[in-house]
Amino acid sequence: MKLFKSLCFMAAAICVGCSSNGSGNKLDAEIYEGDKTILSYAKGFSIETVNNGFQVEVYNPWQGAKNISYRYNLVNRNYIEESDSIENLIPIPVTRVVCLSTTHIAFIDLLNSSEKIVGVSGLNYVSSPNLREMISEGKVSDVGYEQSINYELVLSLKPDVVFSYGVGAEAAGYLHKFTDLKIPVVFIGDYLEDSPLGKAEWIKFFGLLLGKQNLADSLFASIENDYLETKNLVDGAISKPKVFINIPWNETWYFPGGSSYMANLINDAGGDYLLNYLEGSVSHPISIESAMVKGMDADIWINTGSAESLTEIHAKFPRLAVLPVLKNRMVYNSNKQVNSLGGNDFYESAAVKPNLVLKDLVEIFYPDSISHELFYFQKLK
Repeated sequence: MKLFKSLCFMAAAICVGCSSNGSGNKLDAEIYEGDKTILSYAKGFSIETVNNGFQVEVYNPWQGAKNISYRYNLVNRNYIEESDSIENLIPIPVTRVVCLSTTHIAFIDLLNSSEKIVGVSGLNYVSSPNLREMISEGKVSDVGYEQSINYELVLSLKPDVVFSYGVGAEAAGYLHKFTDLKIPVVFIGDYLEDSPLGKAEWIKFFGLLLGKQNLADSLFASIENDYLETKNLVDGAISKPKVFINIPWNETWYFPGGSSYMANLINDAGGDYLLNYLEGSVSHPISIESAMVKGMDADIWINTGSAESLTEIHAKFPRLAVLPVLKNRMVYNSNKQVNSLGGNDFYESAAVKPNLVLKDLVEIFYPDSISHELFYFQKLK
């Protein structure tokens, strides 16, 4: 058997799938003491180097999850024999993958591995030029969404792994169905990271699976350096612009908590998020009337949903016309990179390029402090 004994013994100590309390998913130090990779920002996963591969663990990969973890054993495929029996085994590098979120595509694309994608959820919403070309050539299949996933199609694609994301308890359904089909499914929780750099650091996770660990580390180091350099440009700013965000939905205005991904981006860009007092990172529903009271103080308004113009906002929400920020035409939306089919690259590549998002915001908040052409955002007219 090619696998070292330590890896085989290790498997016996692993609790299959998820653990309700975490205690069953700890590697016995007497069996093997691996080398932990120190992650600087991401909180949703961990990496441990073991013989011939890695052991990765994903924590609470959907909103509301508590004390839930999934452990995966990534083993160099050159050291695997049919007789080997290891729980949650994924041979690496993977060569055929299915992505159930466009953000997964962005990580893989940046790692120069787009050719490994054989299936996605929602072909029309893909922004990556590389993958759009593959789609036009019929090399990528649309496997459907959530409860409408075409499992037979996924099975026919013979993926090494399905990259999934969890939204509530329905995530367990994904796991059960894919497990029945003997298709490895890996939960990706990048969207739950509060830190912009924590979200981007998931590129290291993808790097392990794709056999691009060194490239992933190098890319992240570059992203981190660029982000921090941009942040330093506005650190210590005395007069910060007051920032308003989002747009009403069904008579309710949803605002992210003060420790959320978007709130952190605004703060790092030197902005004063007007609802920074909201707790946590989840969205908070607020009545339009209450939201407008806060909005009266706004200097800049960003992320206005699907609105493509100020006229559209006036027509759909006429009562918002009293907002000074709207009168002053200081409204920006993150819809500059929308393709002809409606796919918005802000919801794809921005996850792994927070440095570009930050530069956009600094350009909007402090146009004299940076020389940068807006990439994801544009000023509405």
